[in-house]
Amino acid sequence: MESSTATQPKHTWHGLHLSVIVPDLRPADVDFNCRGILRALEQSASLSPAPRLALFPELCLTGCSCGDLFLQPLLVESALKALERVAASCRSLETWALVGLPFRHVNRLYNAAVLLGPSGPVGLSLEREPLDLLSSFPSRWFSAGGEFPDTQAELLGQSVPAAADLSLILPELYPQRVQVCIGRSDNLMLDMRVGLLLNPCALPALALANETPETRRSLRGNSRAIWAYASCGPCESTAEAVFSGKAGIQHNGDTLAETQPLQFSTQIACAQISSRKSSTRKAAEQTAETPPQPLSQTPFLSSRQPEAQCAAAFAIQSAGLVGRLRHIGLRRVVLGLSGGADSSLALLVCWQAFRIMQLDPKDIRALSMPGPGSTHSSRERLERLARLCGVTLREIPITGALESHLRDIGHPLDLVDLVFENGQARERTQILLDLANQYNALMVGTGDLSEIALGWCTFAGDQISNYHVNAGLPKTFVLRVLAWAGRELFGEEGAAAVSSVCSAAISPELLPVRADGSSPQETETVLGPYLLHDFFLYHSLVNRLSPRQVYPLAVGAFAGQYSPQQILIWLRLFYRRFFSQQFKRSAGPEGPRVTALSLSARGGWVMPADASGALWLNELDNLESSTGEEL
Repeated sequence: MESSTATQPKHTWHGLHLSVIVPDLRPADVDFNCRGILRALEQSASLSPAPRLALFPELCLTGCSCGDLFLQPLLVESALKALERVAASCRSLETWALVGLPFRHVNRLYNAAVLLGPSGPVGLSLEREPLDLLSSFPSRWFSAGGEFPDTQAELLGQSVPAAADLSLILPELYPQRVQVCIGRSDNLMLDMRVGLLLNPCALPALALANETPETRRSLRGNSRAIWAYASCGPCESTAEAVFSGKAGIQHNGDTLAETQPLQFSTQIACAQISSRKSSTRKAAEQTAETPPQPLSQTPFLSSRQPEAQCAAAFAIQSAGLVGRLRHIGLRRVVLGLSGGADSSLALLVCWQAFRIMQLDPKDIRALSMPGPGSTHSSRERLERLARLCGVTLREIPITGALESHLRDIGHPLDLVDLVFENGQARERTQILLDLANQYNALMVGTGDLSEIALGWCTFAGDQISNYHVNAGLPKTFVLRVLAWAGRELFGEEGAAAVSSVCSAAISPELLPVRADGSSPQETETVLGPYLLHDFFLYHSLVNRLSPRQVYPLAVGAFAGQYSPQQILIWLRLFYRRFFSQQFKRSAGPEGPRVTALSLSARGGWVMPADASGALWLNELDNLESSTGEEL
C-alpha cells in the first residue's frame, strides 16, 4: 500500500543517520524489552544530529518467540502501553524508530511494525503472510496482513495508514519512498519505486551446506534501494533454534554497516545516508559453464566452506546453551562423558559456553559412569579430553547399581538382553539428573540428529536431558565439527585428542567386554553406516523424496562403496525405525536447530507417534521386485 498527504511541504533533505539495532531482551518481559529499546534509542540519538532513524527487529517489544503467549491479551495490551513510552522517547529525542509488536484489530492479531516519528506514529505495517518462525507453515498466532480490512488503524490516539508491506512518502525523513516489510527477504512483496526498505525480521541461525545468507540476497532487481534489516538475536528463546541477531544496511550488494551476530548484548550498526548512491559494482562476466558436480555423499556438509560451516554450527550450539543458562540463571552443568564423539562435542560446547559467559570450567561436571561394557580405551579418551578442558571429572561406576536393579525386578544377571542394555542407560540418566539437582546445575544431553531420527537411544535414558546441544547435528556433521573444534580451541593437542575419538568405532558399549577388553558392540554393524543414514535423512525429509527416488540417488552416490542390495537393506531399516521411533521424538528435550532439518516435535517435525509407515515400506517392496534385489 502507498500513502501520502494531498499537499506535501517541501523539505531540504540533508541526509539520514540510519541505525539497525538488535537489543538485549527477554521473551514476554515487555518492561525489560522496552527499557532496552529506550536505552538503545538514546545511544543512537547521541551519535548524530537529526534526522535519525532506528530500526529494531520483528516483535521486539515482546520477543518473537513467545508462542501461545501471543494469544494472551495481557501481553498484547502491555506491548501497546510500552509503545507509548517509545513514542514519547522519539518525541523528546526528535528521532524516528521502527518498532515491532503484536497488534489487535477487529478481533484479529497481526504481526506489526509501527513507524514512529518526532510527532508520533505515522504508519502501521503488517506481515503479509505470517509464517511459523521455524518452518514454512502459516503462523498459528497471526492473521494475514494482506487481508487487513481497513486502510487506517487507530494507534496511540491517532489514525494512521495501515497495510501489509506499507509504503509511505515521508520527505522529512527520506526523499524517496519508504517501505516497511516484515519477515524473511525471500517472502517480501517489494514496491520497486522504493528508495529505503526497512525490514524487521526473525532469522534463525543455520549452518547450511550451501548457504547463501539471507541478508545477502538480491532484492529482486530493486538495486537502487537502501536495504536495512534487523533480525531478532540469541536473547530470544533458544529452545528450538538460535536467532541470528544479524542486522545491517546494504546498497547494490555492498554492506554499509552490520552488527556482529549471535551476541547477547545490544548491538548497533550505523550508516550515514547522504544521497542516492550509484553503484560501481560491475556484473560478473559469464565464464565457461561449471561442469556438473557429482552428488554429494554428505548433503548436510559443505564442500566449499567446511571450516566456516563448522564454525557456524559450533557457534549456534554454544549460543543455544548460553541462552538456556542465562534464562534459568544457572552457572553449572553436568553431562555424561563416555569417550565417544557425541559426548566429546557436548563437552567442548559446554566449555565454549562457559568461556563466553566467563565462568569457571571447573563448574562443568563431567561424569564417567563405567559399566559392564565400558572399555579402557574409551576411558583414556574421555580422561584426556577432560584434562584438556580443565573440567571437573568424576567417576561413578554403575555395575553394582545395575545388578541390584536387575535383582529387584527379578531379571537374571547373566541374561544379556534389551533390559540389560537399557537398564544401564537409565541408571546413567538417573545419576546425571540427580547430580544436576545436587549441584544446582543443568544436565546437558549428548544425542545427535541421526540417533534421534533412528530412535537409537533409550526412552527415559539417554533420550532425556534438560537441553540437547547436539540435537541439530547429524552424526556425519558431529564428527566434522568435533575435529574442527578440538583444533580450534586447543591447537595440536586438542586435534590429537579428538582425532582418537573420531577414529574410534561408534559403540554404546552396553554389552560386556570381551576377554581382551574390547567391545563386541559396534553401532554401524547393527544400524548400518551413518554415512548412508544421513544421506537418506536429508533426501527423504529435507528434499521430501520418496523411497523410490532416494534409492537411485544413493546407488549413484555410493557406487563402488555399497552395493544396491546393501543400500536397500539399510534404506528399509531407516524407514522402519523412523516411523516406529517417533514416540521418543515426541517426548524429546529441547535443543537448537543447526541444519536444514529439525526433528523437534514442537515444530520441526510434527507427526503422530502411531502414524503408519506402510506406504513407504510398500514402495520399497515394489522397488525390490522391480530391481530383482532380495532383502
